[in-house]
Amino acid sequence: MVDWLFIGLSRAFLDGVLIGSLYALMAVGLTLVYRITQVPNFAHAEYITYGAYTAFAVAAFLGGGILGAALFAALAGLALAVASDELVFKPLWVRGSSPLHLLVASIGVGLVLRYCLLAIAAASAGLLQVSLPKRPEILAVAFGAIPVTTVHVAAPLLALSTAILLHLLLTRTRIGKAMRATASNPVLARISGINIYAVRRVTWAISGMLAGLAGFMYAYYIAVNPESGWIALLWMFAASIVGGFTFYGTMLSGLLLGIAEHTLSFIAYQLFGINTAYRPAIALIIMVFVLLFKPEGLIRLQSLSLSRRA
Repeated sequence: MVDWLFIGLSRAFLDGVLIGSLYALMAVGLTLVYRITQVPNFAHAEYITYGAYTAFAVAAFLGGGILGAALFAALAGLALAVASDELVFKPLWVRGSSPLHLLVASIGVGLVLRYCLLAIAAASAGLLQVSLPKRPEILAVAFGAIPVTTVHVAAPLLALSTAILLHLLLTRTRIGKAMRATASNPVLARISGINIYAVRRVTWAISGMLAGLAGFMYAYYIAVNPESGWIALLWMFAASIVGGFTFYGTMLSGLLLGIAEHTLSFIAYQLFGINTAYRPAIALIIMVFVLLFKPEGLIRLQSLSLSRRA
């Protein structure tokens, strides 16, 4: 009995690390854009969906393989993010639009992107739900009962690599330091000679690339549809809010939320018979409690914040 419970809890933890890594990848671009450009970008969800569909198209129809699918997914997310900013958000920002106006605009951009993709998918047989043709392979069987697949390894490695590369970008490069300065005080950054327009473009490009990569990994893990990104948006905001809208806090909180969802739902099922279908509520309950009692964020990691003030 004890062995069975240990195996079940270990399986839940392993799946939680996988899902948490996806949450971190999905949310970090959202946090970057919000902290640097002050846009609460609801359209970020659609960049993820388009990244997933691009990865599927490259792998299924062009024979691009896994690496090719990941590359083109990142490029698709980059193109959509930069285009969204140049065509919608930047003009509104130049005119002095409030964050509320930018939020509403992002919802509108997201709706346009989502229903364009839905129209294309509905008109093409077999595109309402897609996944990468190459499915995860079992690499090992832990404790004789827990399959460890390629996606269980790839997702955490991609999240860790992303965190390391972005850390180096933000702390060791001129553009990274300019991004931090802009996040801290955009007016002072402009006065000091920083090209905040260039910073803005780089920020949106990085955010889009990360969203595209998250979409690729999402499609590698499970089947996605035109509304998959939108459905995941709540978990992205949960990770960002719990992480205090800081880069490192978002990455860590995304991982911890995924682990909490799976391990707590397993424990609740074993002890109280609560159906695991209620699992998605766990992250949202945590988010609500953070908003009520610690609205500045539960995981701030102040010494490693994107903004120097945070």
